[in-house]
Amino acid sequence: MLLYNLLAGMFFHVVVISNCGVSMSRVFLAGLIVMLGQCLPLAAMAKPQILASIKPLALIAQEVVGDNAHIETLLPTTASPHDYPLKMSDHRHLRDADLVLWVGPELESFLARSLANIPPAKVMATYDLPDLHWPENTVESDGHQHANHQHTGGDPHLWLDPRNAQVIARALAARMIAIDPQSARVYQANAERFIARIQQLDLQLNQQLAPIKSKGFAVYHEGYSHFVSRYGLHQVGYVTYAPERRPGARHLRELHEVLKQEGKCLFVEPYYQVESIEAMAKAIGLRIGTLDPIGDQQVSSYQQLLEKLGQSFLACLTNLAG
Repeated sequence: MLLYNLLAGMFFHVVVISNCGVSMSRVFLAGLIVMLGQCLPLAAMAKPQILASIKPLALIAQEVVGDNAHIETLLPTTASPHDYPLKMSDHRHLRDADLVLWVGPELESFLARSLANIPPAKVMATYDLPDLHWPENTVESDGHQHANHQHTGGDPHLWLDPRNAQVIARALAARMIAIDPQSARVYQANAERFIARIQQLDLQLNQQLAPIKSKGFAVYHEGYSHFVSRYGLHQVGYVTYAPERRPGARHLRELHEVLKQEGKCLFVEPYYQVESIEAMAKAIGLRIGTLDPIGDQQVSSYQQLLEKLGQSFLACLTNLAG
């Protein structure tokens, strides 16, 4: 559109000049050369703008697009994706983005209304992608394992299974090719390289975590079932189903009993105050670990996010008797 307007304006001035006795062809040619010299660098600088709702999605996107697109993350790393108040600047970023990448209303419910006003072609929800892998089991409120082969209403922290990161990468590459077809080969090659690295990481994590598969633990909130299921870990309960929900007294009593029998470690999260929960864990004699499903400022890649998660499990559950 910018190029069209400049051409139209230049043609108008050329016609005026020609009426004054100046050669129209020479003026048009000279003006076209100057105009193209100014416009082409601008076009080269105009990279697609991707806005990822949370850091894990931004990390995957960065692997796919490389330097061919500009990526921003909507939520700060210290903010919970379950409940975040959008600012006016956030609404502007949503409108200006060429593509908004999010999990879906199952996780970022605060985004649903705003994204309803954005053309669907500019939005990519990862929760509804085909070929995603879903946990075979989930831990219900009684702290015990129950079969769950349906993904409807399932754990939306789907990036914690590296196989899902591969699905997201392929889908994002396809979407970026539609937005920026000139860079199609770059997006496709980047996605394939990322997938190869993640497949290797998946094998590495499976080997590293194998010795602790029988060690019981509880997590702060029920957001790790993708990772737990993928590597066959023994989660026996959780403190709260979602961070914005306060755990009931009955649930905490049941959790206390389950942890006394099977628990070795209780994992908290860096974004929530859990002094009372830590006190309960210490009273039972549990180790206390920290899990970060989003990634703090020191995490600079998706691979590093999963590696740190695996290291957290190993640090808390390694060298335990029984």
